[in-house]
Amino acid sequence: MKNYKTLITTLLLIGISVFSYAQFNIEHYLQKGYDDLRKPDYPSAIQRFNTIIQIKPDLLEAYYLRGIAKFELGDYYGAYDDFNQVIELNSYFSEGYRLRGLVKSATQDYQDAIDDLETAVMLDLSNSSNYMSRGYVYLMLKDYELAITDFNHAVKYDKTNFYAYLQRGFAKLNMENSKDAVVDFSEAIKLNPHYSESYARRALAYTDLEEYEKALHDMDKAIEMENNHTLHYFRRALIRYEAKDFDGTMEDYNKVLELDSENSLTYYNRALLKSEIGDEKGAIDDYTRSIQINPKNILPYFNRGWLKFQKKDYYGAIEDWSQSIEIFPDFAKAYQSRASARFQIGDRIGALNDQETAKKKMEEYEANFTDEESRSVFLDTSDYFSRITNFDSEFFLIGMGDGKIQNKKVTVDLQPIFLVLEKGREKENDNIVYYSKSLEALNQKNILNKKFTISNEVSEVNVDSIKIMLNKTEIEKMKSTYNTDLYFYQGLLNSMIQNYNQSIKSYSTAIGLNPNSELAYFNRANTRILMIDYLNSLDDYSQVISIDGKSLVKTEEKTEETAFTDYDEVLSDLDHAIEINPDFDFAYFNRGNIKCLTRDFTGAIEDYSTALEKNNAIPQAYYNRGLTLIYLKDKDKGCLDMSKAGELGIEEAYVVLKKYCTEE
Repeated sequence: MKNYKTLITTLLLIGISVFSYAQFNIEHYLQKGYDDLRKPDYPSAIQRFNTIIQIKPDLLEAYYLRGIAKFELGDYYGAYDDFNQVIELNSYFSEGYRLRGLVKSATQDYQDAIDDLETAVMLDLSNSSNYMSRGYVYLMLKDYELAITDFNHAVKYDKTNFYAYLQRGFAKLNMENSKDAVVDFSEAIKLNPHYSESYARRALAYTDLEEYEKALHDMDKAIEMENNHTLHYFRRALIRYEAKDFDGTMEDYNKVLELDSENSLTYYNRALLKSEIGDEKGAIDDYTRSIQINPKNILPYFNRGWLKFQKKDYYGAIEDWSQSIEIFPDFAKAYQSRASARFQIGDRIGALNDQETAKKKMEEYEANFTDEESRSVFLDTSDYFSRITNFDSEFFLIGMGDGKIQNKKVTVDLQPIFLVLEKGREKENDNIVYYSKSLEALNQKNILNKKFTISNEVSEVNVDSIKIMLNKTEIEKMKSTYNTDLYFYQGLLNSMIQNYNQSIKSYSTAIGLNPNSELAYFNRANTRILMIDYLNSLDDYSQVISIDGKSLVKTEEKTEETAFTDYDEVLSDLDHAIEINPDFDFAYFNRGNIKCLTRDFTGAIEDYSTALEKNNAIPQAYYNRGLTLIYLKDKDKGCLDMSKAGELGIEEAYVVLKKYCTEE
């Protein structure tokens, strides 16, 4: 995605010369969207391109630019759809195939990616970017010779393309041709001395050549340019370790964890280092933290087991090695180790069984893997588990402080319920306008000289202002005690200041006076939800459904018996609201949330789907349905929903897309 800016400018020039609309200045919006891409402000860019597509649904440029914005946010599902549309609009446009190929590569669909990139090359044989992109995919496939061939072509057609030298150098580095890799990295630095990754990669080549002083100089330069880039500190730690500078290695691991406290790989490596320098307790603590973050990694369990064994905590060692075996049942080394601990506690039968199992596993490895390298990995040599590890899929390849939405550390929760609230109390970033016929009728009466809206983004309330309005309703009630709207207002106002019991009483009176008021049922349900949340919050109990690791769970400090979880009255009120007004989209949405809380996930999906049938412009419904589908292991549908939520303005969707939709 590094070389799209020149083409965007060309497309914009084409657009300016071709498109001219009296009522909507499309070229102006395209330019503004492009400006957002350059800032970068990808969500704003997407909103601009959405507007253009609504007006001009066959405009290639809008899909092309929106696809780029989605790709940069990690929304590969949405980007794929947009680049598909680009190709449908112009099947001879090589950039459409190139970018779709990169999207396929990002989702590890490498062979289809190569097919698209070969089409791109054939359509534009002298385009350096096409060779660059195909070479990148060959890198992912570890076909370094073909990658180098493509990077050679990229350099041939654009000798100023520093990125081609950088990638070619990386391919050579992986072919253990470190000297030539240094030459390419140096050329990349010459062409662009302001790109920190070039220095970092040259440092890796110098490390392979055991020229540690040069390697550290380059890593220092990279860190000077990007001092919040966790991977740079991690790499420097590895170099310092090779140079036997253990204090420096520890300093860099500490810095990585200061910037990214959830980096399990760094905890694992720091634990290895602590073991090496004799800090066994610190090593156990780091292995434990690594396990908490990534409980499916067998290595921390295995190594922690040996530390426990050395401390004569044989039962603890058995527990850790058993966990390793549960994750990887063919783990011969774990059976051997557990046998040692079982002998120590007198479990001779268990130990002999483990030894026999380990022997069978090793014989299977010997028979199935003829080359020494593969066999050594599966034979679980002690060296493999005690070695400082370089990279794994969990390590962020960018600094955690880069500001990208999808890399923010946030809790992944359901979008909250919708409420009727005073207009103006929505948060500033809630720019989506929702319509309710009943609410519009209420606003037409305007008894309090205030208008009300529906939103799930609430700002701070002015208590004094609410009390003034409550007093006004009391004065109005003196004129008529049978005015349903006044009781509705009192319910709404009391709810705003957390006077929930009085709020529910007011709504109940309003319902008694007008049993067909869907808004009164809707708001009474919402007040009951808010009251339950408030009561549970007093004991730090969270009723929010969130994805935690692999499941959608309640995060609870209290037990089910002591927590407030009775939503029967809430569901009854929402059922009544829907019965009165079957088109009440927000009632379906809120009921979907409650069904999630009560673990009726199928019912929740049905309600979110109905809400979208009534109103397909509720991004929160796409988000919550997507989150629930991902939990239910329907990843493709869930991620498509999440992509739509992001397109419609829910920025948290990109965090979910990165975390749950880009991993196999």
